[in-house]
Amino acid sequence: MLNLIDVSFNYKKASILKHLQLSIQPDEIVGIVGESGSGKTTLAKIMLGILQPTHGHFTTNNERILPIFQHAYDSFNPKFKISKSMSEPIKFQRLFESKELKQRLADLMGDMQLDKKLMNRFPDELSGGQLQRFNTIRTLMMEPDILICDEITASLDVIAEQRMIGILKHYYEATHHGMILISHDLAFLNQIVNRFIVMKDGEIIDDFAVEDLFNERRHEYTKTLLSIY
Repeated sequence: MLNLIDVSFNYKKASILKHLQLSIQPDEIVGIVGESGSGKTTLAKIMLGILQPTHGHFTTNNERILPIFQHAYDSFNPKFKISKSMSEPIKFQRLFESKELKQRLADLMGDMQLDKKLMNRFPDELSGGQLQRFNTIRTLMMEPDILICDEITASLDVIAEQRMIGILKHYYEATHHGMILISHDLAFLNQIVNRFIVMKDGEIIDDFAVEDLFNERRHEYTKTLLSIY
């Protein structure tokens, strides 16, 4: 379980997160939604241990939490071919047999319709969508206890986005490992999550099950996002 207890985060004199109280179960699929600047990515970095709260506490039950970030190119060494970048986690992890991970890699490439020949290319020789799919595969093959995805469909066209949704759903059905999906896109999130957390100006202003999305009790800001959606 992930627990945020009165978590705040300040950058210089700016208050980015304000007294967040939040618990996420390890088998939930949670969508965190809000406009740019609402604090979504900062919250993700605290959950990943990249940032430490200025105030309050963040705790886990020793879950392995791994990210998939929005800008896939930044996640690959431009001097390495894709094959080498994809082999790094296989080489250094200790939880799984190498043969098992290589099979997962091959299966996921097939699911995402990525040609094996792409493994011999450098990152700048792939499209943004292709690179994001490899970025996703590299994390999914490690089967983290909780997966954090930050705007992972931003570089994908509509068809690739639907394929990504299918992959994430299949991953969850196979593992029942939790996912936290961060996005400004309600339409994307509504196809996969079972719980919404709405952020605005560094605060959690709404938290509800997906079936209550259109409930009249929703916060006015949530209703505004729905009107855009």
